[in-house]
Amino acid sequence: MAEASKTRGVIKFIVWGTIAVAISVMFWVEYFNGTMVSWYYYQAKSDGWAINSATFVNASKDKPAILEIGPFQKIEGLQAVPVKKGDRLPANTTGIIDKKTVQEGKRVTLEGNTLKVTVPSQIKEAKGFKYKDTFMHKGIQTYPWGGAASVAFILFLGLCLGLMAEGFTDMCGLKLEKIKHYEGGH
Repeated sequence: MAEASKTRGVIKFIVWGTIAVAISVMFWVEYFNGTMVSWYYYQAKSDGWAINSATFVNASKDKPAILEIGPFQKIEGLQAVPVKKGDRLPANTTGIIDKKTVQEGKRVTLEGNTLKVTVPSQIKEAKGFKYKDTFMHKGIQTYPWGGAASVAFILFLGLCLGLMAEGFTDMCGLKLEKIKHYEGGH
């Protein structure tokens, strides 16, 4: 077989390098414009109120957090949006306070058009392990194809970088020999 020319190696390096950069930029943009975050915080698993749990981390019984309930497109600050099972979540949602928790009234109470959060986190025990129970990631259903898209991105980026490296070795004129493995007795 004829040896690959350096010109062909340069073309291969440039083409696959450009494709790798384009894919990386595309996913970087998707991450920073919030598309990938919306894949994780996609739909409601149960009826309740969508919230941003980071806004009331320091709430307590002495100083409760009062969340205003409304049909907001984006949760900013102490706000809650009523959602039904299967609804798409508004932007900045990090969890859902379900109706059962509100009906119990131990951690959250419904007062008119507001939710009063008095216990944002508590220590619970299950199967011999203690853990911190918060509203973060509670009641969230992720986008089913989001994980597959991320894996496909990594595989395609790996292919592009591998072919770019092959083009680089052809461009430099390097000929790499495969290692011969011997089987059997030595």
